[in-house]
Amino acid sequence: MTRREKLALLLILGLSVVLSFYYQSQQWLSGDQWQMLNKGFVAALSGEYLPYGNEASTMGNVPGSLSSIVIGLPLAVWFHPYAPVMVLELTRLAGVLLFIDALRQLFSPRTVVMGTLLYALNPWFLYDSLLYNPAYLSFGAAVVLNMLVRLRREGQHKLPYGLTFLYSLLLTLGVGWCLQLHFSWPVLVALTGILWLLRAIRFSFIGAAAGLILLGISLIPYLQEVLINDAITSNPTAYAKERYFGYGLVHVYPMFKALLYWLRFGSLLVTNKAMVPELAATAPWYQDALYYLWLIITQGIGGITVLFAALVNYKIIRRRVQPETPALHFVRALTISSIGALLLAAAAATLTLNYWQIIILFCFALLPVVCYLEYRPLRVQLGWALGVFMVVSNVISANASEKFSYKADYSTAFYQYCLKTYTPAQCHLSAEQAAAVQSVDLTKPED
Repeated sequence: MTRREKLALLLILGLSVVLSFYYQSQQWLSGDQWQMLNKGFVAALSGEYLPYGNEASTMGNVPGSLSSIVIGLPLAVWFHPYAPVMVLELTRLAGVLLFIDALRQLFSPRTVVMGTLLYALNPWFLYDSLLYNPAYLSFGAAVVLNMLVRLRREGQHKLPYGLTFLYSLLLTLGVGWCLQLHFSWPVLVALTGILWLLRAIRFSFIGAAAGLILLGISLIPYLQEVLINDAITSNPTAYAKERYFGYGLVHVYPMFKALLYWLRFGSLLVTNKAMVPELAATAPWYQDALYYLWLIITQGIGGITVLFAALVNYKIIRRRVQPETPALHFVRALTISSIGALLLAAAAATLTLNYWQIIILFCFALLPVVCYLEYRPLRVQLGWALGVFMVVSNVISANASEKFSYKADYSTAFYQYCLKTYTPAQCHLSAEQAAAVQSVDLTKPED
């Protein structure tokens, strides 16, 4: 890798971290974040790390203490609104570095830089920079991707058994990380299984068993809790009771929508709630004009890139890309496995999946596009133009979107929520500071 390429990577990583931190400082706190913070407060202030995570839409609570640990441990060390933010930043940065390492093993340095640009600055990735459980999935998914790349059969000598054991163990732990945060983890298991059936990877079942043993040990407190608290294994709402496994297969549309998300994750066709801010009915004419101009730009670029992603997936799956290389062969198998796993997940799901429920596959969905760019490199100027577009999109989203706003005050909301249950002293505030915090109105404008 040349000095210029290294500098480009550092610039991309720096921008990604800054934008991610900017997002988090302007997040509206709501349901999922309250659940995470509540577990963090309990852990930091009482020393009890609850053995279950957030409650899902149609199921019970996610198993394991990881939700409590990622919030509660940093708060126990430094009780400050930005303590868990910094841990999330480091976690997501580690995921980016693992993604870069996976690309490095498959592609040329130029393609690695372009792939990093498309991943680390992508609004699909950065829009999840907030304190809710799907935000932590990028790390676990990157661990799984990196291990699958290391376990691939093509283009290398047979791995020593010790490495196969280690990579299989780490892959299992990567899935286990996701298991303790969100119910989307089975898609990674299905993906790995299909990839193994296609004989695209080596796998150590003993290594996986060792990983399962470690995971099982970490879940002992959860299993003990289940014996005395069956409320965490089910959702009592009427909506949840109406749903059932296989809902997606019966209704078909959920599977079609999931497949569209696969293509959209490989493009810049990001949800309008993230990309285009809502305007008040009384907005002046020039704001309306800018709104529609930005809408045309974002939807135009999004539409072009999603068509490009669809074409790339078709060409790679149908063997229309030449010459055939070990990396291309592996990416083809990984793409087929990912789509197969996604359709299985959508078919079995109890609800129609939204993007955050399958964002775990984002890094996998980008891989076919990055692989194609190895054969048909973008002009440097076009690459950086896309980078500028993504940076501008993220700045707008961080200031005026459904989950973020320049009107939001994350720190004040953090302390307001703490004061609902705990004393000012426990929240590390003086009486005067607590009064000032509680006097601030943080109601979202649309509420």
